[in-house]
Amino acid sequence: MGANALNSVMQPDYVEALIGIAALAVSLAGFTGVVVAFGSRSGGSWHSGDRLRLGFLLEASLTAGGFAILALVMFYALGDLVSLAWSGASAAWALFMIGSLYSSRRRIRKNLDEYGDIDQLTNRLVFASFSVLIVVQVLNAVLWREFAPLIAALCLNLVGAAMQFTRLIRSTFHN
Repeated sequence: MGANALNSVMQPDYVEALIGIAALAVSLAGFTGVVVAFGSRSGGSWHSGDRLRLGFLLEASLTAGGFAILALVMFYALGDLVSLAWSGASAAWALFMIGSLYSSRRRIRKNLDEYGDIDQLTNRLVFASFSVLIVVQVLNAVLWREFAPLIAALCLNLVGAAMQFTRLIRSTFHN
């Protein structure tokens, strides 16, 4: 196998990865309707923590999908300057997530003060994970300009959405 053939085999398929993330994100957001249809939730009797989790599920999945599409558009728009696409998408994700984490902390604190139905250990681990990835995205935007850190951030959004989905399904059968 020649060097050119080996390089073409070794090149990651950015487009497929980003489209796959966007598809998973839309699927997770769409399956939220299934959660709403379960149990007493269809009658409107949501628990405060579940309402919060539902919001986080939708935000996390739509963030992953939205930023995957943004990166895809930037990838095509910038052509040979693909490193700028990864840099720009990483910077945008980091800025968005700073605002999102601030807003989330306020909503969680309010819910915790009023109802006390939030798992604080899990909450701290998720906050720490996103904080670390925000720093990684800033470094990617400024120094590295690579695809891998961006895909890691989008995957963390998907994992967060899946985690919230699982918790909502589990609480449906326990309440």
